[in-house]
Amino acid sequence: MGEISARTHVVEAGGEGPLLVIHGGAGRRLHEMTAAQKAETDEALARALEAGYAVLEQGGPAEDAVIAAIHVMEDAPCFNCGRGAALTLEGRAELDAALMLGDGNVGAACGLTTAKHPIDVARAVMERTPHVLFSEPAAELLDEWGIEQVKNDYFVTPARLAALEEWKALHETGDDHPETRHGTVGAVARDVRGHIAAGTSTGGITGQQPGRVGDSPLCGAGTYANGQTVAVSCTGTGETFIQEVAAYQVHARVSMAGEALPDAAATHGPPCWRAGTPVAATAASSWCPRAGPASLASRTAHR
Repeated sequence: MGEISARTHVVEAGGEGPLLVIHGGAGRRLHEMTAAQKAETDEALARALEAGYAVLEQGGPAEDAVIAAIHVMEDAPCFNCGRGAALTLEGRAELDAALMLGDGNVGAACGLTTAKHPIDVARAVMERTPHVLFSEPAAELLDEWGIEQVKNDYFVTPARLAALEEWKALHETGDDHPETRHGTVGAVARDVRGHIAAGTSTGGITGQQPGRVGDSPLCGAGTYANGQTVAVSCTGTGETFIQEVAAYQVHARVSMAGEALPDAAATHGPPCWRAGTPVAATAASSWCPRAGPASLASRTAHR
């Protein structure tokens, strides 16, 4: 069985000035990535990093950088978000996303089937409504918000269809390896003014029941930001992150227990993100002086 390490990696990310950390999902694979697939993924991560950091270099806000980076990954079929998202049992894509700022403003959406960039819907919820989370917003409402829409077939790729069929076959034998089914993308950023933001976008898990919602669009579970401590975007087994309120726990351990971020995100965290666990990881970045370095999920890039 091919494997992408979900071990928590630590990089120094303290200090001041622009900072961007991205992740393309953690978890094991049923099949080893080919050299071409790895090159495609690495190139897409590099483009996402450059797109987001260009915003920060021009003095743009953290949320714009997060969205620019996630846009690139939502367009790349090698990630489980946007085009190339995991498919439900019915062979359709149902997309979730969230965006949270360090000042507490947050927007999220789940069950999206036509929004080309789900992260844009999350931003629209945050900026254009008094609410936090929308489930399956109507096409007319998305039009009103200026969201680009496509047919659901746009998200469905041959690779994801094959993955769904393979999962169904394995599931019938009781050998479906649930840890291979997930994946998410995310980004956290700090801008020149010291403001922070976190964003997460996902297609869920292969073979999920229609209507299933994971951790990504849930504030405090898969996405969280607090200007005094951390910005967090999670990737892994969503049900576990929800049960553990994982993203908020990182903040709480830094803020209330005074833990350094690497300890909060890895050493003392719940099993869903503990270093070396093969089913999940957390991507977090902090600029609180006492928090120090940042913890990144597998297959991440930072600048």
